[in-house]
Amino acid sequence: MSPARRGGAFIHPYRENSMNSSVSEPATISPALDAAFSHQACNLCGSSDSVLIAKRDRDRRPLRTVACTRCGLVRADPIPDKASICAYYANEYRLRYKGCWSPKPKHIYRAGQVALGRWRRLRDVLGSRSRILDVGASSGEFVHLLRETGRQPCGIEPNKAYSAWARDVLKLPVITGEWDRAEFARGEFEAVTLFHVLEHLADPRGALTRLAGWLAPDGLLVVEVPNVESRCGALSRRFHFAHLHNFNLPTLQATGEAAGLRVVLAFASEDEGNITVVFTPDPARRAAPCTGLPGNAERVRSALAAQSELGYLIEPRTWVRLGHRLARMVREYAIVRRIKDPRNLLAAGLETAA
Repeated sequence: MSPARRGGAFIHPYRENSMNSSVSEPATISPALDAAFSHQACNLCGSSDSVLIAKRDRDRRPLRTVACTRCGLVRADPIPDKASICAYYANEYRLRYKGCWSPKPKHIYRAGQVALGRWRRLRDVLGSRSRILDVGASSGEFVHLLRETGRQPCGIEPNKAYSAWARDVLKLPVITGEWDRAEFARGEFEAVTLFHVLEHLADPRGALTRLAGWLAPDGLLVVEVPNVESRCGALSRRFHFAHLHNFNLPTLQATGEAAGLRVVLAFASEDEGNITVVFTPDPARRAAPCTGLPGNAERVRSALAAQSELGYLIEPRTWVRLGHRLARMVREYAIVRRIKDPRNLLAAGLETAA
């Protein structure tokens, strides 16, 4: 089954065959999961055995998602080819998920707050490291913050409009292009960051292997991804076709180790919606597929099976988060109406990195 492009739009191959289907069955996850064999081997351990865990994406459109029975890595099946993926991220991803070609004022302000949160979580880990590459830099807010703290950062972003905005408006060294086409010297960076990037890649293990080569011997590779075991979102919103892989902490750590890296630090966000692992090169470890993660496949399937839409709705934290979100939107609206200059708007979102 091969991916297709229709009218310039990226179409996931499973969705393409089901686009006009009248099937209305919901995606369900239960302990008695349907058995299925994937079209591609697991990127982490190489196994071809998997179980079907969802049939639809978060917008209720067809999307086949499977979990490896050997290691528990969750992935879309099948995964589109590289040409389709590259074209989609260069031209369409931000437009589809942000509803705009270049960042809107609310996105600038919000991204500044997100960047500041990441900095506060990582500043002690990064220490005095200065030469930092941000992969998937978006419109450059984290690169901007790093520069404001006296570092020498740069970024790479596949989306043409967002990377151009970072260069033209924020005057940042953000390259337009795919990470795997970039040419950096071996050991060029003291740290490389990937915030919500790895889940979008067809070959996450290969990506970390190549990125590790750009690190200095004591450099750090920081990876943040959504947590597939998270309970802070509705189960029906868990999967969407831009996320080709879905990790929990064991599979994320194992992916880095399979790329020849050693885990320095691993943690989940306060609401457990995101997970972060910090790696460093390990001369004693060679890049090789994981041989399996005993019990992790059952852990992932059990975590998903234990969730329900009703449980999510009656969970008090659901409504607390909704209240916080509404308050944030009101505050955001007021600030965006008051501040028009993009750089000042970003500064308002960043507050201070001191």
